[in-house]
Amino acid sequence: MNFRNIHNNINILHLMGRTLVNQHIAKLWENKQHSGGSRALKLAITLACLGLAGCAVKPEPVTTEQQVQQALSDRTQMFANQEPVRGTITLDEAIARALKYNLQQRVALMEQAMEDNLIGVSSLDMLPKLAARAGLQTRDNVAGSSSESVTTGEQSLEASTSQDKTLRTADLSLSWNVLDFGISYFNAKMQANKSLAAEERRRRVVADITRQVRTAYWEAATAQRLQPEVTAALVEARQSLEYARQTEQQRLLAPVDALRFQKNMLEMVRQLEIVDSDLVMAKSRLAALMNLPPASKFDVVVPGESSLTAPKLAYTLDDLENFSMVKRPEVREESYLARNSVLETRKSLLRLLPGVSLFAGINGDSNSYLVNHQWASAGLQVSGNLLNVLSWSPVKRAGEANEELAEVRRQALRMAVLTQVNVAWQEYQQSTRMFSRYQELARIQRGILSQTELTVRNRAATQMEQVRVSTETILTTRARDRSFADVQNALGAVYQAAGLDVLPDNVGDTSLAALSNTIARTTGNIETGSVPVPRLSLASPTAVAAATAPAVTQPVAVAAAPTAISGKPYRTVNTDMWDNLQSLQSGGSQ
Repeated sequence: MNFRNIHNNINILHLMGRTLVNQHIAKLWENKQHSGGSRALKLAITLACLGLAGCAVKPEPVTTEQQVQQALSDRTQMFANQEPVRGTITLDEAIARALKYNLQQRVALMEQAMEDNLIGVSSLDMLPKLAARAGLQTRDNVAGSSSESVTTGEQSLEASTSQDKTLRTADLSLSWNVLDFGISYFNAKMQANKSLAAEERRRRVVADITRQVRTAYWEAATAQRLQPEVTAALVEARQSLEYARQTEQQRLLAPVDALRFQKNMLEMVRQLEIVDSDLVMAKSRLAALMNLPPASKFDVVVPGESSLTAPKLAYTLDDLENFSMVKRPEVREESYLARNSVLETRKSLLRLLPGVSLFAGINGDSNSYLVNHQWASAGLQVSGNLLNVLSWSPVKRAGEANEELAEVRRQALRMAVLTQVNVAWQEYQQSTRMFSRYQELARIQRGILSQTELTVRNRAATQMEQVRVSTETILTTRARDRSFADVQNALGAVYQAAGLDVLPDNVGDTSLAALSNTIARTTGNIETGSVPVPRLSLASPTAVAAATAPAVTQPVAVAAAPTAISGKPYRTVNTDMWDNLQSLQSGGSQ
């Protein structure tokens, strides 16, 4: 009986112990769940805050105060570090000022400098990769593990560890991928060609600015010479207009005659005011090209009546065509871009080859269980896609097709350049003939003015007749001056179409005086025919056949010219004669 009681008591104690253990385990599990839920809640709150912070980003428009500050800063920088105008400005100085201070020229120079800097960046990509790494790793418990027998399924070893809780690692590795080296080499060559193409684009900007300055300068010079005469004629015309109004008010003439008299005077005043406004705008255009502040006061060298003669071209049409084939910046730029097309094709073929990687390094690990804490390693790895063999033939055929496309594109550009040279030549000839006619008209009109002034002094003609003849003389003189400016513009178009630059490739001294002297010397060589003419073997000896036959010996050493076989759209050639910068440009992405 006592034994049974003892046994029952033991069972009761056992059940009570199990209950307490289960309650303790449940409490621990509940605490763990509560702790895990707290961590999850904190993580959710953190992610929500980050998301709300991202949604809280709003566009910030530029305020009026910021715009004012930026405008003041830009206006100061636009005209900073410029030599002041001293005395009258010659054509050479005007061109030098435009090439030195014009903002469009500055942009072209900065683009070229940027491309030059990228050459060094591309060249550095050919170097091996030298990587240094260091790390610290820690954990809150032991990284232990055990093993199980694959035969019996029982644990074969006790749980053990071979790693410290906290590890410090460091390594210095040198790796070199032969395939990446080849691709980087082609990229560096392509960037060098891009830099040369940027130089040609800068030459194009220089040619554009030079031609615009030449036109604006002669407009301003002839306007400055005519300005006193226009001012005096305006004074007389306004006095006559006032007299015409008085005749109407005082009824000194019949109403119809008085109104006609007033209308004639008003028409003359209007024409003279148009000429006067045009003369003022001529200097404003020249000031903008020279990057002078608006409303700047300056004088240019005024040509005399005897110096208003049509300039002569020292080269024949064939010479100008040969110049354009060799010196035109658009043609040279196209040659550099064609080189890049070849390199792009070769790079695409190189990507199909397997890659070979060489690597070596020094490693260190603070793990106390390691026998060696420092060691050196080296190796070689070859990897490649075997299916690239199937892509070799299509890529090669695409490259050959792009070579043919590049040939036709270059020929189309050369044809457009030849057409441009011929059109500029014809415009120069036409403007020269028109200037001769205007010269003769101006001479005759000056004679009429002299005779009219003589008759007015003898009281054989009226004041209105003198004002009318004076107005006609000014208009004829202005037309003659405009025709002279057109001749200068046409001459500049011929030089630009032929690719004749007033600025040499290398300029040592960039001061304003040195640039003016250099431009004057180069312009003198062009005007006297001292620039050597490249001789090309054309398919036909006649000029017409030369203009229509694109097959010429290449003046520039250019490699084969396939275009890139990547997914970029093909560049097309814009054969419009002149764009808004008065130059022929190739369209499409570059």
